[in-house]
Amino acid sequence: MPRVLSRPEDAHCVVYHGFVVAAYVTAFWLWLHPEYSGLTGFWPCAAFVVAISPMLGWISGVNLGVNYHNHTHRPIFAHRWLNRWFERIWTPFCAWPAKYWRHLHVAVHHKYLLGSKDWSTRRRRASGAYESCLSFQLCHWPWRHNWHIAKDIVAGRFHRRTALTELFWFALLWPIPFWIDPLMGVCCWLVPQWCGNVITMGRGMFVQHAGCEPWIEGEAPNHSNDFLLPFYNLTMFEIGYHALHHDYPGVHWSDLPDFAERRGMMASSAEGQHGRTTDRGGVRLDGSARGGGGRARAGSRDRDLGRPA
Repeated sequence: MPRVLSRPEDAHCVVYHGFVVAAYVTAFWLWLHPEYSGLTGFWPCAAFVVAISPMLGWISGVNLGVNYHNHTHRPIFAHRWLNRWFERIWTPFCAWPAKYWRHLHVAVHHKYLLGSKDWSTRRRRASGAYESCLSFQLCHWPWRHNWHIAKDIVAGRFHRRTALTELFWFALLWPIPFWIDPLMGVCCWLVPQWCGNVITMGRGMFVQHAGCEPWIEGEAPNHSNDFLLPFYNLTMFEIGYHALHHDYPGVHWSDLPDFAERRGMMASSAEGQHGRTTDRGGVRLDGSARGGGGRARAGSRDRDLGRPA
């Protein structure tokens, strides 16, 4: 039997996306069948939208910023055509064309981590202070990100044919809820995706690097924050090992806990032999929130920097 998934663990990614699709379909069905749902007036509909928007936004943000994030580093399918087409029905559920968020994350954020060219993170003001979390959340999507992505396309930093092809498929698929019912499209599709990008993704991106320093070649600053609560990582595809992920982005998401433990044992061994740890970076395993920075970064850079798959 031919292999479909790159790793058996990637079935979790497919199943999670399936749950996200099912959640949106359920919301659409309830909106379109008021005789069963009771959504027969302004206030019931308003209460419904207020209730579902943060919930759908939460799972949409996780689906893109955590689930699809893993796919950008290690594609979940063993066949390129399957990866390409699955992406096209994946990222629109958080209002992104396929490969656009991949460009932002891999070719910008990982490559220039917190540096002056990393426009995916908070900005530093002229005074030297960073913008607030709220300012970052409200500005980054869709305004700031789309502006910079457009500039990268024009400058050739994001492969133009790939960008236009994926924008075509996005423009074909994403408006479908509006074709069915324009008001439903706004209330049950656009508003939850705003919550997903601004609240879930925006806040998540901010706290992952709040108080951290840019990564500099040959140095090991605290460039990322770790969140090592077992329940959090069990339900978030091990994304809490964030510093380790930045240092070794090619490590599969399911391998991060074991990889972190092995690195911790190596550091402990080195400290026992030399009286101190020889690796200032790496992830902390003591439950603290601050992460570290690793040294072996050049050889672990992801190979895809926005070129066509």
